[in-house]
Amino acid sequence: MPARPTYSDEFKADAVDLVISSGRSPMSVAPEVGVSVTALKRWVQLHRDAAAGAGGKPDEPVDTAKYKALEARLREVERENDFLKKVSAFFAKEQR
Repeated sequence: MPARPTYSDEFKADAVDLVISSGRSPMSVAPEVGVSVTALKRWVQLHRDAAAGAGGKPDEPVDTAKYKALEARLREVERENDFLKKVSAFFAKEQR
């Protein structure tokens, strides 16, 4: 049984770059570079996961006034929700 081929990181990066820059599918690029479709798909997915995790869009600064307004609204909605729970429990008890 032949051993699995090993590829350098530079080769993998070049193959992934070819897929991404050309806009072609890994299925069409794999035979061209001489690797299996599965391996190339895995390399592309690993590259995209790393790019999404490391270089994601930075968080926007928080507007403190808007944040405080949202906190106040949240407290109000939580109070309304508690009230509605009590009212529904009261009417459920009355119907028995």
